Amino acid sequence: MATYKLWGALALTAALGLSQSAMATTELNASIWFPESQPLTKYGYIAWAKKVDAASGGDLKINVFTDTTLLPVVAHLSGLRDGIADITYHAGTYTPADLPEDNVLAILAIGLGDPLLTTFAVADFYMNDPEMLARWKKQKIVFLGAYASVPYNLICRKKVADVGDLKGLKLRTPGPVYAAWAKSVGASSVNVPSSEMFTGLDKGQIDCAAMGSNELKTRSLWDVAKYVNMVNLGPYFSGWEWAMNGKKWRSLTPGQRRILLDTIAESTVETELAYIASGKQAIDESAEHGVTVYQPTAAMEKSTQGFVEHARAMAIAEGKERFHLKDPEGLVTRFEQTLEKWGGLLKGVDRNNPEALKTLLKENLYSKVDENSYGQ
Repeated sequence: MATYKLWGALALTAALGLSQSAMATTELNASIWFPESQPLTKYGYIAWAKKVDAASGGDLKINVFTDTTLLPVVAHLSGLRDGIADITYHAGTYTPADLPEDNVLAILAIGLGDPLLTTFAVADFYMNDPEMLARWKKQKIVFLGAYASVPYNLICRKKVADVGDLKGLKLRTPGPVYAAWAKSVGASSVNVPSSEMFTGLDKGQIDCAAMGSNELKTRSLWDVAKYVNMVNLGPYFSGWEWAMNGKKWRSLTPGQRRILLDTIAESTVETELAYIASGKQAIDESAEHGVTVYQPTAAMEKSTQGFVEHARAMAIAEGKERFHLKDPEGLVTRFEQTLEKWGGLLKGVDRNNPEALKTLLKENLYSKVDENSYGQ
């Protein structure tokens, strides 16, 4: 009898130990509204969650919610701020009043052709610039990582071989500089979330979507849009790939914060390289789905070049007149300096070597972020 009691006590002790161990695991709910096949989701969230679990030895668990299962598309800032989600992706142009600095800088995207450089520079600027840090604090969130799409092209349900074909068309555009460009070529701009592009193209609510070519495959846009013009409209980078509720971030141990920072540095590179590859792959496969791809004519390229040249002035004007920022020109200048810095750092680095890129990003940014004081 005593033996049974001893074994019972040991079993109870073991069970309590397991229970306490399970309770010790910190679970974080993360939401991204792209489908699981999209690189920002597949590599930035699903693969990253596994990386965090392995790096923490099971101490940190990321529960990933995709599509709109946890939050509506436009609520990925408010839901993060309110603690409905602990971590989110967010497209900053959906909430301009909450993120004015981010929206000012997003205007410059039309002149940026390098997604990898853009991603690294945005991460650096958003994690170190005093004005950006003050914005995150005001929103009660902590910025953790950036992204940049592949350069936007025109994905259309009607033939757009040259600039003249755009006259009278309805274009889904992601921001004011693109809306201004659309107007300049005789088209109109329609504000449609990327989650509604397929339906919009299918029903004729929009004629073209300014979007990365990867979405031909990721969202099956090639089923409803049979024409692509490869005019380079620059990458989309507004918002963040990873940001965290400030209160939840501060509840973590410094060691847990370090794990998140280190794994995000690695996943930033993996996600961006996969994003770039997915865009190329979609174009390579598009003919199999009846899609005709047009390279931009000189006239098409000229139509955008004027806006590249004026994007800086437009950004500063938006900052002053729309958002009433104190020094929008200073904001733009500091961002340009960060772009220049990373342009220099990336020179000579093999873009096909993920480990070299991870080392570069860690040594020049993430390893310098103090897990004890950042976001406090």
